Amino acid sequence: MSDKVKAPQVPPVVLILGGTTTIARTLARYLLDPTAPKASFVRLADRFSVSPPSTYIDKSFLELLNSDKSKLEYIQVNLLNTSKHTDIFTPPKEFKNNTILPRTGEEHKDFQGFDIVFDLTGELGFDRPEIIQISNTYQTALQLATSASNLPLNLKPKSYIRLTFPFYEQKSLPSSSPGHTESAQLTPDGIRGRYWNETLRGIGKLNEKLNFGCIRSAAWYGGDSYQGEIVPRLVVGHVYQYLKEEMKFLYNSDLRVNTVHSVDVAQSLWLLSLYLISTPRSKVMEESAVPLPFSFASPSEKSTFSITKSKRTSISDTWKTIPTVIPESEIISIPLFNVVDENDSTQGSLAKIIAETWSIKFGFLNSAMATLVSQFAKADFTEMIEDVNEMHVEAWSKMLALSNPPIESSPITPFLDEHAFRKMSICFDGSKAKRILGFKPIHPKVEVDVLKGIVKEFQDNRLW
Repeated sequence: MSDKVKAPQVPPVVLILGGTTTIARTLARYLLDPTAPKASFVRLADRFSVSPPSTYIDKSFLELLNSDKSKLEYIQVNLLNTSKHTDIFTPPKEFKNNTILPRTGEEHKDFQGFDIVFDLTGELGFDRPEIIQISNTYQTALQLATSASNLPLNLKPKSYIRLTFPFYEQKSLPSSSPGHTESAQLTPDGIRGRYWNETLRGIGKLNEKLNFGCIRSAAWYGGDSYQGEIVPRLVVGHVYQYLKEEMKFLYNSDLRVNTVHSVDVAQSLWLLSLYLISTPRSKVMEESAVPLPFSFASPSEKSTFSITKSKRTSISDTWKTIPTVIPESEIISIPLFNVVDENDSTQGSLAKIIAETWSIKFGFLNSAMATLVSQFAKADFTEMIEDVNEMHVEAWSKMLALSNPPIESSPITPFLDEHAFRKMSICFDGSKAKRILGFKPIHPKVEVDVLKGIVKEFQDNRLW
């Protein structure tokens, strides 16, 4: 446990909203680790079914959920349905013969709500339509936070934490630089980035009614999910092993792609929750709040990848029809913490470790070739991406069919959308989380054995 923040004497009651396909399962296991339990009860509420599963659910999570002594409850619910919010935010009095309410101790006198709420909702896909990002990211998160802020005092959570991702345009700073700080006014990347950023501004507006803070992770990876920036690269590496070909990358090897393990994302969420509970709100705002950029400001003329500029920078007027969007003139500040490991990963270091995982060769297009590629007409570049994906997916399908026994279907895919081929940097300064929260990564760098463990877990679940 960090020496910067202290855990409550009575383990808290925790609610996790969404995130079943990303960090929620890791977070639940982290909080209910039998060797070092941090929560007395955890509820995970999301739209997916777990029995039968309507999305990938790993075996260890199901074992934790279905254990007779489990302190984990799963509720399948439409989180957009505001009529269900009070029920979602109200813990059960009893669960599997264990008393949840009332809590003991003076600090819990008359309190009947969740001590901590983690909001992990939101759509991760870059190419998801704007209406989906509005509904499943912006409206879902804002309506949940609004409902939480309007709860009576005996139900209002003591801390409310949102997880966000590196959906911003970032210059790849030289290795001598620590990276972009939380106060850097980064431009939200595409429709996805704008609505994820506007979600934070919307919740930040509730500052006086909600003890709110946010973790912003680097490129995350872990054994629970095939999403994120790292695992898809791992899948592609396996495809090139099967094809017996060298794995080639666009752009330079020193492009910074900072990383963090999902367990450390869970750790940072926990540390932030304790910090918010134990620190006066005025001090939290003074030492950790930063202003957020307006989500729908006109983008700069410069683009990290001109081929897709028109698609990335175009802004529809749909946001103007949403009454809850905070005006550009209103400055919204929130407690925000970047979370990265200690490796300062680059495209080169990640390529090397993926190549080591599969015992393959890797390389980069030389600068002249990369420049030529970047000057292709958009139609030519799109056609190139389609050809690459066709090759990857065809090989992957054959690999699944040749498994013993054959794998008939898997959500894991080597398919990469156009966004994944862009020259995208993830370059964050993580010193603030270390200084204020006492964050210290359990996984300080990406390692071959960890990546092989991720693959084995999926193979044990008959998905890889």
